[in-house]
Amino acid sequence: MRKWQLLHHPKYKWFRRFFYFVTIWIIIHVAILLIDGIPDTDNNADVAIVLGNRVYSDGTLANWTRGRVDKAFDLYKSGQVKKIFVSGGLGKEDHYPEGTAMKAYLLSRGVPDSAVIADNAGANTYLTAVDFLRWNKDHHFSKVIVVSHYYHITRTKYILRKAGFEGKIFSASSDRFDWMDIIGTLREVPAFYKYALYY
Repeated sequence: MRKWQLLHHPKYKWFRRFFYFVTIWIIIHVAILLIDGIPDTDNNADVAIVLGNRVYSDGTLANWTRGRVDKAFDLYKSGQVKKIFVSGGLGKEDHYPEGTAMKAYLLSRGVPDSAVIADNAGANTYLTAVDFLRWNKDHHFSKVIVVSHYYHITRTKYILRKAGFEGKIFSASSDRFDWMDIIGTLREVPAFYKYALYY
């Protein structure tokens, strides 16, 4: 009996149902990521929270990272936010601090030093949320715009809320797209549930 015929054997009925269920679940989740993540907010907020990504050993931002920071720059220049909180960990290449690199990029584009807060301890989404909340204890900002890639927006908002932020959360996503976004979108599905269970 051929392999494809085996899958249609009655004793594999449970497997087929499980496979269909998981496939439909993934499709629904991806649809939510797209609907929630792609549209940019028109609302004003106190601060933009930028999730870090790859930084090269010389401090240059990778395209993915620059796309996020450029979006935050646009929000600041348009007057939608007063401050920008850039958060990341230590880069994989020579451990260059992502927060420092993102802040330097914004300063080079004319954003004043007083408007940019660099966090180099935000090695993942949860730690970024925790670090922002710790910093925000002295500022009491109640409205934020999270900035990342579209597929990362839903998890970021969820974790920020779960970490204890009680204000309004809006979002804006990077305008840079490439084929790796497909992989990022698919990886985001298990990542969301991992964070939901672990944190």
